[in-house]
Amino acid sequence: MELDSRKLDELLEITHENNKILRSMRRAQRWSSLFRFVYWAVILGSILGVYYYFQPTIQKYMNTFQTSIGIIQNFEKAAGSIPTDVQAVKNLIQK
Repeated sequence: MELDSRKLDELLEITHENNKILRSMRRAQRWSSLFRFVYWAVILGSILGVYYYFQPTIQKYMNTFQTSIGIIQNFEKAAGSIPTDVQAVKNLIQK
């Protein structure tokens, strides 16, 4: 009987130790989840903050880019009419 009692006491002690280890692992996992959330919140928040801070500059460059694209398209249209203009000049010279 004493042997069973001793084994039960040892089993109870091991169970308490396992429970303590499992609780500490769970607590570490919770802290890890919290810090991971804060980590990503800081990263995404800083990206949004930088965009908000630099938005006027970005908008200025976007407007400049769009204006440049418009100028290039107008130049391409004008360059496309050059052969017809040259032909008109040849016709005038031949008359």
